[in-house]
Amino acid sequence: RFACSCSRERVGNMLKGLGREEIDSILAEQGRVDVGCEFCGQHQVFDPVDVGELFTPTEKQPPGSTATH
Repeated sequence: RFACSCSRERVGNMLKGLGREEIDSILAEQGRVDVGCEFCGQHQVFDPVDVGELFTPTEKQPPGSTATH
């Protein structure tokens, strides 16, 4: 049985592999990066904040919120 293994994390890693300059170019042109999976049809959308997080080392990112909803 086929099951697509795409995920936001995998797409983010692929974007990091393309490099910051290439991703910034897409952001400047389109305002966001939208990656669609050809197998399952799912789309992953990365805005400028998401892209900034991709290229900022984890130890330099501010801590997330501990609030629960």
